[in-house]
Amino acid sequence: MKRILLPFVILLFFNPANLFAQENDSIRNVILNSETSDLEMIAKGRSLTLDHLLTGDLYALKEVKEYLTGEKGNPYSVYLPVEYWLLSFWTEEYQILLQEARLFATDIDWQNSGYWEMSERFRPSSLLRMISENDQLLQEVGRKSAESYLPLTVTIDAAELSGEEKEFLKLWLYALLFSPEKVDNEAEMTELNGMADTFLENYRESDYADYTRRFIRYRFRPGNWGFGYELFLGYNTLTEGLNRHFGNSVAGGFAFNMLYRDFELSLRFNYASAKAKREVIHRDIIWPTDVGGYLVGADLSLQYPLYQSRDLKLMPFVGIGGMGIGPTDAEIKNHPELDDFRELSTLNYLVGLELKLNSWNREVDLSRSGGSYLGIRYSYYMPNYNRKHELLEGNMHMITLSFGGFGRPVKREL
Repeated sequence: MKRILLPFVILLFFNPANLFAQENDSIRNVILNSETSDLEMIAKGRSLTLDHLLTGDLYALKEVKEYLTGEKGNPYSVYLPVEYWLLSFWTEEYQILLQEARLFATDIDWQNSGYWEMSERFRPSSLLRMISENDQLLQEVGRKSAESYLPLTVTIDAAELSGEEKEFLKLWLYALLFSPEKVDNEAEMTELNGMADTFLENYRESDYADYTRRFIRYRFRPGNWGFGYELFLGYNTLTEGLNRHFGNSVAGGFAFNMLYRDFELSLRFNYASAKAKREVIHRDIIWPTDVGGYLVGADLSLQYPLYQSRDLKLMPFVGIGGMGIGPTDAEIKNHPELDDFRELSTLNYLVGLELKLNSWNREVDLSRSGGSYLGIRYSYYMPNYNRKHELLEGNMHMITLSFGGFGRPVKREL
């Protein structure tokens, strides 16, 4: 009987379907056990770390920290970089901290654009990010460290370290705890940047100078080049012969500005009406009184600030351009002979003064990176009409109110 049942038992045992099912179960268990063990180890280890930190049991905190980092082989598989560094301040592992600072500054991949990419060793895994978002370790270690900043610095001063190492560790701790969210805010960064400058001045050849310049001190400066625009509306007043033949009028226009350091090159276009007050004769053609016309101009001026601050900029300028006077298209249709007046143009020179003002936006800095502003501009134009048309000698005053803006790309200064 046993001999009869044996083949069936063997067949059942080695059935391919059973083998496939067993193999799937084995792979499933390996995967589940592997994921569960990592998840449980990191989650429970971080929970123990937090408990010991809150109770002040630093000996137990150090044991848990050493065990977890030893098991995973990389501390940043268990702790976020800021967490690991702050915990190391609590456990007084200063040599580890100093080594990590040097490694972090060395391993960063700096791109051509000035951006940097963290090396793989310091980059948290997706599992760690998920766990850290659901526990309170980062928040609590930051809060408790900030509350205990002074005692932590006392333990640094008492450690057997060089003066350079002590100063860097205290600077680093302060930066980890009290760096503002917006490191490009010059006012908020004043204190921390001052501390970093002092360290760099005292220890010019320090092994930690690179870390300090790149990750603690944040200074920004506007680039040399910039671009701007302006829309304006104003009023022009003619003098002498020009005033006898044409009335004063409202003018409007726009400008494009190119900046290099403190110099500003402005290309401006303006348009105004120019109704004839008395007859204008050109090539024996008469422009009758009260026939509507235009006065158009384009000029290029160079400006330089006489005075500038965050909210105010006073800029004298000189320039050269062209001016043209002629009847409107509608009047030429009614008086075709006036078409010759299209040639009534001349070269002109100009000087003036412009005031730019901003008092509503505290983010604007007219002396550095730029921003929007309101402006008032006085221009004195000196056209050369008298060379061809003696009756049109004279100059033009123009006052304009403008709304404009300019900007420079801001670059970080290491």
